[in-house]
Amino acid sequence: MKKHTLYIAFLLSLNIMAQDLSLQGKVFEKETDTPLAGATIQLVGSETGVISDFDGNFEISLNIGDRILVSYVGKKTIELPILTSPISVYLESDLSELDEVTVSVGYFDISEKDLSGSITQIKSDQLEKNRSGSVESILQGQVSGLVVSESSEPGGGSGISIRGTNSILGGTQPLYVLDGIPVDPLTDAQGMDGSGQSQSSLSFINPNDIDKIEVLKDAAATAIYGARGANGVILITTKTANNEDGADKISVSYESYATTVRNNINVLDGPGFESYMNQRVLNQIFKEITDPNRLGGPFDGSQLINTQNFPEIVEYELPYPQSSGINTNWQDETYRIALSNRYNLNYRGGNFKRNISMGLGINNQEGVIINSNNKTINYNMNAKRKAFNEKIDIYSKTYFTHKKGNAASVGNGQIFQQRGVVSQALQFQPIFSLLEPGQDDDIYAALNEGNVVSNPYTLARYVMDIKESTSFRQTIQLVGKITPKLTGTLKGSYNFQKSNRDNYYPLNTTRGRNTNGEASQAFLENSKLYAEANLRYRNRFENHRIDATLVGTFEKNEIRSIFNKARGFGTDATSYYNFSSAEEILVPITQFREVGLLSTLFRVGYNYKRKYFVDINARLDASSKFATNKKSAIFPSIAFSWFASKEKLFQKYDNLDELKFRFSYGKIGSNPINPYQSLALMTPIRYNFNDEIITGFYESNLANDDLTWETTDQFNFGFDLGLYNSKLKLTVDMYHKLTHDLLQYVQLPPSNGYTSRVDNFGEVENKGIEFNLDGIIMNKDDLNWTVNANIGINRNKLKKLNSNLDFQLGPSVGFSQAYPILFMVDQPLGIYWGAETDGVYSSWEEANASGIAGAAPGEIRYINHYVDLDDSGQPLEIQEINFDDYVKIGDPNPDFTYSISNNFTYKNWDANILFTGQKGGDLFWVDSWQLSGLQKTTNILSSSYANSWIAPLTYQNGNYIYDESIGNLNSASHPGAMIETGSRAISSDRNIFDGSFIRLKNINIGYNFDLKNGKNMRIYLAGQNLIVWTDYPGYDPEVRTYTKNPQKRGVDFGTYPGTRSFLVGLKLNY
Repeated sequence: MKKHTLYIAFLLSLNIMAQDLSLQGKVFEKETDTPLAGATIQLVGSETGVISDFDGNFEISLNIGDRILVSYVGKKTIELPILTSPISVYLESDLSELDEVTVSVGYFDISEKDLSGSITQIKSDQLEKNRSGSVESILQGQVSGLVVSESSEPGGGSGISIRGTNSILGGTQPLYVLDGIPVDPLTDAQGMDGSGQSQSSLSFINPNDIDKIEVLKDAAATAIYGARGANGVILITTKTANNEDGADKISVSYESYATTVRNNINVLDGPGFESYMNQRVLNQIFKEITDPNRLGGPFDGSQLINTQNFPEIVEYELPYPQSSGINTNWQDETYRIALSNRYNLNYRGGNFKRNISMGLGINNQEGVIINSNNKTINYNMNAKRKAFNEKIDIYSKTYFTHKKGNAASVGNGQIFQQRGVVSQALQFQPIFSLLEPGQDDDIYAALNEGNVVSNPYTLARYVMDIKESTSFRQTIQLVGKITPKLTGTLKGSYNFQKSNRDNYYPLNTTRGRNTNGEASQAFLENSKLYAEANLRYRNRFENHRIDATLVGTFEKNEIRSIFNKARGFGTDATSYYNFSSAEEILVPITQFREVGLLSTLFRVGYNYKRKYFVDINARLDASSKFATNKKSAIFPSIAFSWFASKEKLFQKYDNLDELKFRFSYGKIGSNPINPYQSLALMTPIRYNFNDEIITGFYESNLANDDLTWETTDQFNFGFDLGLYNSKLKLTVDMYHKLTHDLLQYVQLPPSNGYTSRVDNFGEVENKGIEFNLDGIIMNKDDLNWTVNANIGINRNKLKKLNSNLDFQLGPSVGFSQAYPILFMVDQPLGIYWGAETDGVYSSWEEANASGIAGAAPGEIRYINHYVDLDDSGQPLEIQEINFDDYVKIGDPNPDFTYSISNNFTYKNWDANILFTGQKGGDLFWVDSWQLSGLQKTTNILSSSYANSWIAPLTYQNGNYIYDESIGNLNSASHPGAMIETGSRAISSDRNIFDGSFIRLKNINIGYNFDLKNGKNMRIYLAGQNLIVWTDYPGYDPEVRTYTKNPQKRGVDFGTYPGTRSFLVGLKLNY
């Protein structure tokens, strides 16, 4: 009986388990108890499945006893037996997936493992080790293929190029995107020529607020920004409080740092300059009396050198037979040890549903040039709230920045009126002292060819160039799930920027004295509206994953500017404040511009088993800058990647963790011109008509109905390799970029009726290879050591210009307005073009044998590459050195750049050491014309004088004595100091210097204190630019004058000197 009872009970249980059940349930995130929308619930052993709704609810039909799989991206998948309904399912985070690096690619984030493009990510812990005041300098040495041209001026701008230079007109600056919104870089209002440099494009961002930076390099990554992605894209994400779990956290940091000029340039001191001035006379006499064509015969070494034998020497006398006793080091007078401070206060609090993050930063920075400074205040707030029954995420992002400072007069304009501080500090005579009360610049005229000039201290101390800028940016973002697989995003942003600039040259400066006080006032306003709608669909079914995005954006900029200038104040009391006291007020220059951009993007990504990937992008941009029928363009891209290490073929290699191949192609664009350039433009002009000042218009810009986008086609092939449990990671990328339809300004002949036109012509090629290596050298309990090294090699070439041109000149450079920069077909962009030299003529015999005009002992030996012919086709007896003889003398493009970073931790100690370097990249040092030319009565390099041509003459007891044992006639590398010189101011290879260097860029050593209740404190010491190994004789091979002008790359012209800094800091996390 008992056996029968058990048998019946077993049959009943089977019958009950076979019954249908409508299972109802709800899925939660375990850590936050938040409902999960879009979780997948699948019946084990069946294709039946459902998706949880907005509130995490689901319903599925099954039999009692069946088992279900519940999965969600980033959560551990669980399997459950079903015996009853309803149920609650709690999913916990999958640490293995959380460890996956998430990379921003623009309008969305993806796992690094799913990446097909070339993107480099820099995390906040890496940024912490580089205690730099600007975002641009933080990037230096962190990314292969990225080159930074620095400025050491407080608040000064740095230039960035990614994978070479694509454009003649368009610059090299990448597109910056801050928290998903494209950024319009801050720019200075117009100033007077010769005043300070432009400011940092990203000065409104406090580096302390940055969570991560992504650099998008290839077309697959940048094509989603189509019209502005040609120079690469840099995505900046600021810190939030998403992961604070309800805790309130405060971070306070303080840094104090001292900055000095990295090294003073060795120019002559007072006694050395007096020797140089005396030698000018001795060399001039020797050259004249040894001339074979001299009337009365040349000096042969036996005659007495006196007025009886050589009457012409009566015109000369040594200017300094006795020392003046004055020895002023103008670099010491003009430069200083700058003491600066940075303060940062950050608060983060809340939880995943509601949180807020705020940051306040103050950077009070002194410059190494006296009276140069900059104070920046940054405020940043990120807030989030889950609203409307937690179905909508609302984000608010606020940024506010205010800057004010005095920029040094480092630019160079009209000679003697606007020579900058740095050029004057090098060239000004050390036998002059600072002005005494009652003195003025007249006392300097005798040694400056009769021109009245200001000493560098006066320029630095009294010239005013006050820059003040304010930036406000507010972004609102709404994110919600339309369906469990479809997410919608709406963004709106308003950005207002205003830059004011006030210049004044007081009466005690040469420029101010000549104009009786000269002032300018200017402002620049940029108001921008941005709107974006974004739909993203993500689904996973079995081994297939799809990720599709549809984006629409609208941007509108309104830009206004005014520049006012006045002269004749009579007193410095009003400076630039009161123009009504000026004798002459020039006509204000005003501008108003509107620019619009309308875009749409469709992107779809698909992968199978996370092994085979394909990404397709298509972006349509329409810009108001171009002609009616050319406003829009499509910028597509496609990328493939293959996770080869997941194939059985490679799984037999135990030490192989990752092997992934990537290939991409895309078309990206650029529109680097002002608006209205496709239209016929009229420009106002004032002129005298019947003794009246009349305002009229002239035709300035010829219409171009075919003006269109500058476009770049880019191919990229790369692979990622991970070995030995990912202790060694290697990434290699090879690329080829071809930019065509270059936008260029064309000067038109007067007969045309217009002065210029903007047109599309020319092609530029960039191709190269990049390597990035990460290694864990040591990983023990107390000691860890990791290394990162990267190298970027790029080759640049101008493939073609206009159909009837093989070259075109670049802009003028230098005091003499020379044109040493050339854009030539089949050559890199912006090569240096000038005369080739071969030392110095040692004697009249050598000089006369050359047949070159101006050849003489002590003069530069130029090489004649083109034979000048007379009308009959015969070579002229005397050949001129001119443009026809010029050759390529330099190339500003580096052969390769590299960096090596070492990170150490030992117990509570940590250290980071970063080396950066460059091979090649020639520099055109404009000041070398004066410093090594030995042609004027200004100061020169000590090395140039020591290795110059020196006549074997001395002056003793009122007599000139010939002595063969002294002098330097045959081994001179620099021309002789002369009163009357030959052609020494033409562009030549003597102005070109190798820009190669190895730099100890950054060293940071810290100690971490673990305090109670999770609090901690770090004290650290840091140094920047401590050592630079280079042959460049200027201040710094990496600090350039025109950091953002692609037509003047590599030019050093009175640049703010390179600096080194020593820093001590403290950071407390509470």
